[in-house]
Amino acid sequence: MKDIIFVCTGNTCRSPLAESYANTHVEGKSFGSRGLSVMSRSTNMKSLKIIERESLKMPSLPRQLTDEDTKNSILITMTSGHKMQILMNHPNANVYTLGELSGENTDISDPYGGTEADYEYTYQELRRFIDKIDFQSDIF
Repeated sequence: MKDIIFVCTGNTCRSPLAESYANTHVEGKSFGSRGLSVMSRSTNMKSLKIIERESLKMPSLPRQLTDEDTKNSILITMTSGHKMQILMNHPNANVYTLGELSGENTDISDPYGGTEADYEYTYQELRRFIDKIDFQSDIF
């Protein structure tokens, strides 16, 4: 079974929320998260507040996406830009956007630097998109 990794820019807002939600609500799979440009050593406090309020499993600490991740994992990005960036450097990576997999075909908004309401909006987007994915499909 391949690892399933959510990917965003800094691995402090969107991907940790997605990781926590999926690890709490998706049966039989294990999820992680990474960033393309990780600068922080902790998840954003506004994301952690939502994770605690919703009694979600805690995310892993922010980590940079590695070459090894791109070879041995299924990568789920928050935006088409993230996907393109990964494919430019790793053309054989198994990478999809969250929008593609959910049928929404749109990017997940980045709440970084925003209000608690912005983080809540992003969390609700993530929930809606993740709940639409068939994690038992052949992709996974």
